[in-house]
Amino acid sequence: MAEYLISGNKSGLGKYLNDNLPDSLGFGRNELNLVKREDFNTIIHCAFNKEQYQIQDYYKYLQDNIFLTQDLLNLSHHKFVYISTVDVYQDNPNYYGLFKRFAESIVEKNPNALILRCSMMLGPDMKPNHVTKLKDNVDKLGLSSDSTFNYILMSDILEFFSSGDYLEYSGVVDFISNEVIKLSQVKSYFNSTTELGNYTYESYNLYSMFPIYTLNKKYNKSSLKNLKTYYE
Repeated sequence: MAEYLISGNKSGLGKYLNDNLPDSLGFGRNELNLVKREDFNTIIHCAFNKEQYQIQDYYKYLQDNIFLTQDLLNLSHHKFVYISTVDVYQDNPNYYGLFKRFAESIVEKNPNALILRCSMMLGPDMKPNHVTKLKDNVDKLGLSSDSTFNYILMSDILEFFSSGDYLEYSGVVDFISNEVIKLSQVKSYFNSTTELGNYTYESYNLYSMFPIYTLNKKYNKSSLKNLKTYYE
């Protein structure tokens, strides 16, 4: 019996957890029949089809993001952890946030489930984003200097699982930093020469807007601290 079954192990958080959690089994979308007869202590469901601007195949999108979640819940397990997003708090969420919320509605019916609503993650295998572009001094970003973001660390999520802290929680938990950061601060940190634009993205200051189910103090850090921790 494997300790962890981790979906979405080809990139991002799923790959990072699969590479670093002992006794973990990575799982791809087409490998369900290979694991149906096994028993797992914990299933960590990271996989998600992030095609969000123009869905080409609606059935596949449902299959990847909704049906797969239900199939994984039907596997033998003791704890189920669904990696969600703070984008579900948006008033008008995009496909990504909306379908994450749909999947959450399936997961939350399971009494042994934990839904982690995460903000933007810094860590190995993350896709190119405004942080990596500022660090690499790309010519221009459309985002303005007043744009705000909330950063967490993949390494903290790894610690959350490897330490067994996750077993203390169920229901919905927001895995976020305690303070947002302006893009101007990120640019200054990297001494970046990238020219910034006019579009202002505002990250939700969740601590002031919602009754947050917070984690213990070891994960209570600012976005700036997380940025420095990852890049120093």
